Amino acid sequence: MVLRLYANSLSPFVRKVRVVLYEKGAAFDTVEIERGAQREELLRVNPRGEVPALVDGETVVNGSAAICDYLEDVLPEPPLLPAAPAARARCRALEHLADTQTDALQFLSFLFAVRRPELRDEEPGAAASLSAAVQRHFAALDRELDGREWLAGEFSRADVAHLPHLTSLVYLGARISSGCGRLRAWVDRMRRRPSVERDAAQAMVAWERARGSDDPFFRADRIHWRGERVEWAVRLGLAAWLAREVEAGRAYFSCDIA
Repeated sequence: MVLRLYANSLSPFVRKVRVVLYEKGAAFDTVEIERGAQREELLRVNPRGEVPALVDGETVVNGSAAICDYLEDVLPEPPLLPAAPAARARCRALEHLADTQTDALQFLSFLFAVRRPELRDEEPGAAASLSAAVQRHFAALDRELDGREWLAGEFSRADVAHLPHLTSLVYLGARISSGCGRLRAWVDRMRRRPSVERDAAQAMVAWERARGSDDPFFRADRIHWRGERVEWAVRLGLAAWLAREVEAGRAYFSCDIA
């Protein structure tokens, strides 16, 4: 049975799963969710309407961390979780950091740079606070690499989870300073991995498609908010702005399955 990945290649969570699949040499098909007309198909697989979702025969797994756990069980070689309990716990904690805090910083940087560039003038304090938070985050990750080539000691999901967010931040103009030399070297090592090169090429193609999309569901002014993305918007002083976006129908959230 060939695995099937429901994806949108601009999602960092999809990119994490895809790199894991490439690292493990897995055969899989991809269903790219890029049109509103595909929404019902996605909801049949994941009632929350989120990507990634993985189908393996009768098994459906939703959420990038759960999918990566499943892949580690069914495709244990090469391992992407360390064997030692302490290192494994460190890997999971760093992956969670990528999925929450690093994602939120990248998402809001994309908001200011691409989706809502007018916010840089309308909310200069928030823009400055975000830039400072990104630099603090870079410094924290640089410290995590002290004495290590990879975040968890050996190459793992912790590295895979962080890469899409960090390379996107750099692409958006966030500079990893010379004082974060360990992090800069890590980014260079990651970019040379064949799995990462392959994924990055697909993400760039998807970006070009998205820029030319006229689909009303995926229109540029409609933005998907979740978890720590909302938290960080509030922390940056954007709560009133976000409330107006919700009222205007320009902000949407994952489907309610309760």
